[in-house]
Amino acid sequence: MASTRDVVGIILSGSTTTEATCQLLESAERGGIKEGMLLLVESQGRKLLARVAQIVPYNAFYTEGDPWSEARRKGLPIPEDVARKYEVCKLDLLIEIPRSEIRSPPQPGDEVLRIDPTSHQKDIFGVSVGDPKHVWIGTLSGYERSSVPIPLNVENIPMHMAIFGVTGSGKSFTAGALIEKLAEVPVKKNTSVSYPMIVVDAHGDYTDYVTYVAKGKKLGHIGWIKRYVFPNAFVRTDIRELGKLVQPIGINLDLISQRELAEIIILFYKGTLEGAELQVDGLDALFNHMRAKGYSSVQDLFIHYFDDLVEDGLEKLAKEINMHSSTKGAVSRALRSFKAIEDEHKLLSTKSDLKDAKISSRGDIEEVNFVEQITREGGLAIFDFSADGAPGVDLKTKQFVMTYLATLLFEQFTRYKMKKEDRYLLFIIEEAQNFCPDKSYPVGSSLAHTKLSAIATQGRKFGLSLCLISQRPSFVDRIVLSMCNTFLIHRVSPEDVGFVRSISGGLPPSLVPRLTTMSTGDVIVTGQMVTVPFPLVIHILESDRKVKPTVGKTNVCETLAKLRGV
Repeated sequence: MASTRDVVGIILSGSTTTEATCQLLESAERGGIKEGMLLLVESQGRKLLARVAQIVPYNAFYTEGDPWSEARRKGLPIPEDVARKYEVCKLDLLIEIPRSEIRSPPQPGDEVLRIDPTSHQKDIFGVSVGDPKHVWIGTLSGYERSSVPIPLNVENIPMHMAIFGVTGSGKSFTAGALIEKLAEVPVKKNTSVSYPMIVVDAHGDYTDYVTYVAKGKKLGHIGWIKRYVFPNAFVRTDIRELGKLVQPIGINLDLISQRELAEIIILFYKGTLEGAELQVDGLDALFNHMRAKGYSSVQDLFIHYFDDLVEDGLEKLAKEINMHSSTKGAVSRALRSFKAIEDEHKLLSTKSDLKDAKISSRGDIEEVNFVEQITREGGLAIFDFSADGAPGVDLKTKQFVMTYLATLLFEQFTRYKMKKEDRYLLFIIEEAQNFCPDKSYPVGSSLAHTKLSAIATQGRKFGLSLCLISQRPSFVDRIVLSMCNTFLIHRVSPEDVGFVRSISGGLPPSLVPRLTTMSTGDVIVTGQMVTVPFPLVIHILESDRKVKPTVGKTNVCETLAKLRGV
């Protein structure tokens, strides 16, 4: 893998099976070796892969209290040429090549060699560029001038993943790069396909993909792409000009089980189900009562027969079953509160392909058309929850749409599993703390929490996987996050460092200080999708994105000058 011409350092005393220190040769000093680079330690016939964790330069004439202190104080020249100086390199020991655990430390005097990761992909990562089932992304830290991408194993996407990072750290750019890579997954030689994806876009970071395709360009092997907006946005001319690439969000309540719908309506009204059992039971009984009277569709009750539901149906039911007046009042208020999704947002009456399903002769749901199409055709659906795609829509209503989506996905994938039919989909959720929040997050409860928890705990069994994106990971439900097995960690806030370390399964001590200081685009990648048993530090390159995002770009100075006529 290397020759004597590649020697860059010598191992010093004090090594363990996880860490070592080497003194760099003069030829490798002053930037010849950089933090993040991979090196090779040759020890007793073994080849140990190491990562440069820290470089510390020493100079005997520049130490605190040395004989040259007064000369420096007076600004006099110092004879540096005769000083004892050297650079020490701290190493994280990673694996013994070929890909086994290091069980004994290197010895003092062992040689440290430079290794070219692009020439030894198979030795390091176990796969090479072009190998099926893997996509390659970013460049290893320390190699920014030459691309040294890392592989991600697509077969492990169902194990769920998470992307963390404060605002401006590059997490949405990374998510976009991942989307583009998954649009071209090599399945065999000269053949690639798209991984089906749904993106819940909180800030419009991914709508540029729709504009890109609208210009006649192709995004990998994606079968189709659609941007879903709320009905109040769909009426705008600029939206409608994009034609079939933009569709309205619509809800079909009949695709949600009656009991679940009763719980959702009460939760929508109260924000919690604690102490609301009688109200849920009463609402469930009301739906049964209306069905017995010939109203076969809950959807129609809310669109066309709401007065019949509340003023006639509820009143008669309350008398029949001796419903307490406080329970009846709460059920009535919950129904009127929930009606806002139609009165204010037209989510029920709007025609949408999200409402279509194949129903059996017995009235059972056999297939949700939207889920069938996106999984079979490798589609990309972007749900625009930004101010542009969801004007005036409150968080509670967005949570309900998320609940509806999660329900359609979970139930349809359950049907696929029962039919022994394999399907796969990646459900990418921006601002995940708004939809599956931890109890410490001030947003309170979330309508979607239960279904997202079900996907997190059971979805991996049948190919439905989550990608949770958050700027405050400690505000995301810990149980849901504990189900994630791949993490892409950008710069995080100091308050989240301990949580990130624990939820990701631990990080080497050398990487922990970087969690709060990494530059934009730098990311620590660790977990099941990584083909090596240790975290990798990479930088996401501009070239990783064909479609450059336009959201968030500013032109402050030029705009101010224009406004003032200067």
